[in-house]
Amino acid sequence: MLAALQQHNATSFAMPGHKRNTALLGNALPYAIDITEIAGFDNLQNPQGLLRDTMQQAQALWGSDGAYISVNGATGAILAGIRAMTSPGDTVLVARNCHMSVFHAVELCGLHAVLLEPEWLPHWGIYGAVAQATIDQALAQHPNASLCVITSPTYEGVISNIHTDIPLLIDAAHGAHLDLPHADIIVHSLHKTLPALTQTAMLHVCGNRVNREKLEHNLRVFQSSSPSYVLMASIAECIALLQQHKAQWFAAWEERLDQFYAHAQRWQNIELFGHIEGSGGFASAPTDPSKLLIRCDAQAAAEHLRNHGIEPEYAHQCRLLLLTSLCDTNDMMAQLTRALDDLDNYALRITHYALDKPELGELSNGWQYNPQISRA
Repeated sequence: MLAALQQHNATSFAMPGHKRNTALLGNALPYAIDITEIAGFDNLQNPQGLLRDTMQQAQALWGSDGAYISVNGATGAILAGIRAMTSPGDTVLVARNCHMSVFHAVELCGLHAVLLEPEWLPHWGIYGAVAQATIDQALAQHPNASLCVITSPTYEGVISNIHTDIPLLIDAAHGAHLDLPHADIIVHSLHKTLPALTQTAMLHVCGNRVNREKLEHNLRVFQSSSPSYVLMASIAECIALLQQHKAQWFAAWEERLDQFYAHAQRWQNIELFGHIEGSGGFASAPTDPSKLLIRCDAQAAAEHLRNHGIEPEYAHQCRLLLLTSLCDTNDMMAQLTRALDDLDNYALRITHYALDKPELGELSNGWQYNPQISRA
């Protein structure tokens, strides 16, 4: 519909102010398809047409009981989901490695957070999975808790398989390419691993414990009343691409990753976290194989990769993180493999580098620990 609008563009006396005047402004930005809620293009505040259709297609694609667009990223969806599932003064169980948006929701909603401690992996300096025993103990100590919030997969790809008797919200921002976990609300950040523009996300509802009216109200609270049609079109295009190509593209992605992990076994001086080639791919691995976490002198390794024309996701102390996606090519993976082979040839192996847990209040790559929140 946006493409058709470009071909038969009516003279605009409506927002936005650029009036889609590409003759004046040029084509560097997508002015031609940046519109507001004009006739025929539905309204995200009360979707009844093409936006509702997009959300129903997402629901079918991921197998949820309801799906909602977020143009305020996973952050807006997490804020809306937590506020919809709680009341001021409630106790909530929160994994200590949750994203800052979870703690912002605790602050905004006047909640009491009991922190859950995931497994700590000192060799890597990261949190591992949240154990079921940790959940069970917290529920026994706080039987009136109204919600549990965890992150799975984590930024580094660790997956937690838990169940709770109380409502569960899973921040799966980094796992939109994975099967839906078992939870009442699951939040996906589409742009992190799928072909969608930055700031696009989905909130999925499973089961009947979520008050849909309250949830929809809070999605309106935490999103702009002027949502970007460029972003929403990106969501629709992402869904359409997956509907058409998912099986083929995911099979190729897994094959590239299997080849990479098999090759990585040759390395002597750099160490690869988690996934082992042949352990089941995306469906059954305890870590997300698409996240390549490498133990090395991270800053030096990042500079080495940049010299080879490769930009890593994250580099800090002994941790170098590289994110793959279904949009990688064989040539891209070959380029990465050659660069890491070269790195392994001269890298000094780190053998005595154990990292302490972060202190409350420490900031790292968008992850935040709030010193005002009590620890369990």
